Amino acid sequence: MRVSKILALLLCVWSVTCYGRPSPRQKKLSPLTATQLTEVVQKLKNTNYLNCAFIFDLKTTNNKKTESQEGKFYASQNVDGANLRFNFGNRSFLSLGKTKDQIFCSDKSTKMTLDAPLQSAHVLNFSDILMPFLGNKNYEYRTTRRVEGRDTHIIRFKESTGERVDIAYDPKFEVILQVEHFDKNEKLIRTFKLLNFKKTQNIWLMKSIEIKDVIHSITSRLTIKRVAVKQIIPAILFDENSLDKSLTDNLVYVDF
Repeated sequence: MRVSKILALLLCVWSVTCYGRPSPRQKKLSPLTATQLTEVVQKLKNTNYLNCAFIFDLKTTNNKKTESQEGKFYASQNVDGANLRFNFGNRSFLSLGKTKDQIFCSDKSTKMTLDAPLQSAHVLNFSDILMPFLGNKNYEYRTTRRVEGRDTHIIRFKESTGERVDIAYDPKFEVILQVEHFDKNEKLIRTFKLLNFKKTQNIWLMKSIEIKDVIHSITSRLTIKRVAVKQIIPAILFDENSLDKSLTDNLVYVDF
């Protein structure tokens, strides 16, 4: 059975859709050969997004201070790639496959980048979902490691800035369970973890993820509350000119 993904982030991006439930029992992995490594990376690059929407809570802890906010996420796949949208109250953010690194905001005076937090008190950004490092040609196989109760392959992507990104890839379910970002001195600076899954409408979906800014000791946890799957996501939601308009999606959401 296979795990496909939305993100980046949800998602090769967020790994959010699971067609088989992860099991703690698994045979010890053999290291990937050079050919297998290339095939895995190419598969991750080509992973399609699920057309879906969900309502979530984003809870962030910064030292002893905790802040929570409700948000809504939309994803749609087309020939240009993945279109992703976040709504937080009256603020909306949009990433379109055809425009790649450009982020649109309902507040047109706001200039966004992939690495910019979507909300000031939280650390979630579009890079967490889109995982742009997967496009790097400079990568290598590291080792096998137990992550979240699963045996995984650790694959390292090397950035031109000297930074490194390690992913923990579960070969049975073809999902990225963890992403670790290191600076050029090999110091861990950021982590992304897929925490658990839940089933709805015969589909296994990501239930929650954790993103941690290690340097500043800030942790954000995104937990999905309601989902809309197997439905057509309205195209107007992915129109950059509609971001500052009040729209009703008319989707049917179920508790999750």
